[in-house]
Amino acid sequence: MKNFFDENETENPGGEWGKVLVKVVPFVLIIVVLAVTLIVNRVKKDSDEQTENLQQSIMDYADENRTAETSSMMNVQASPSAGKESSTENEIQEETEEEIMIPSPTPYKEIMEAGKTDYSKVKFDKDAQLQEMMAYWEGNNQQALDDLAKLDHYIAMSWQLKGTTDFYYCGDVNGNGQPEGKGIAVYADNQYYYGDWKNGVRSGAGTWIHYHIHHTENTKDLYTYHQYAGVWANDLPEGEGAEHYDYNLALLEERVGYDANLIGSYSQGLVHGDFYITNLYADESTKEWNASAEHGSWIYQNENKDKKGNRTVYVEIDNPDNYIWMHPKDNVNIGVPCLISKNKN
Repeated sequence: MKNFFDENETENPGGEWGKVLVKVVPFVLIIVVLAVTLIVNRVKKDSDEQTENLQQSIMDYADENRTAETSSMMNVQASPSAGKESSTENEIQEETEEEIMIPSPTPYKEIMEAGKTDYSKVKFDKDAQLQEMMAYWEGNNQQALDDLAKLDHYIAMSWQLKGTTDFYYCGDVNGNGQPEGKGIAVYADNQYYYGDWKNGVRSGAGTWIHYHIHHTENTKDLYTYHQYAGVWANDLPEGEGAEHYDYNLALLEERVGYDANLIGSYSQGLVHGDFYITNLYADESTKEWNASAEHGSWIYQNENKDKKGNRTVYVEIDNPDNYIWMHPKDNVNIGVPCLISKNKN
């Protein structure tokens, strides 16, 4: 009987190899396809990463330019990333997104300029006028106080004191005729005080108001009203107190925060202790901050600096990584500005 397999091996010696190739080649092709696919995907991934890096570089460049443009217009900044102690100076500068100014009212000078009215010729009765104002003060009638301060004969009373630290007084006095007890006084530049006195100076609890009244076109003075209410000693704020500012909204810059309220403690008229602060923006929105001060300088929140040397002074209550920054050269003798006092340094 003929052997089938022997016959095949003799008659077709390459047949078995053909069967092997038929089985092996598909696997080889699959491996080749997989290898090609992996290589293509890798190239695509590298290309995508390069594209993303390029896009990020463009965004970073745009952010840096935007920061540079903004910082050229404003003095101090709030940075949402600046609270990271590990951030370098360059990182802080690049990541700055918003800049906020801390303005200070003009240090004492005569805000009010002469307009069409010659106040040196306007008649007034200082005692009667101060008694009238005292009645409204005791009645806590702020609107009436504001209205009186804008009348010509009240402005004229203040005008007579222009350029001096003197004041007109009405109220209790001691045996030497000095203000002592409860009384009211008017100073130059539409400044008023009502409260406690001792040995001729403001001492105890009292409220001081500075009305920024203009009779010529005002394009520079941001303020319309400034008040300090709290404890006094030696004619200066001393102890717990609060400042409040009203602004001419038309003069406020966009994206700039302006101190509206400061509640804390003072020493010799300067900020000294812990403070709660609210800032006002041109759109009338507000933000809340915490800060601490010592002898008229804000205590820095951390060691961070930006490229201009600004340091962190306020920290936002709702966002502890957000700060208001200030340059050290400006962080001195911060207190109740514009206040007229013989004892003010």
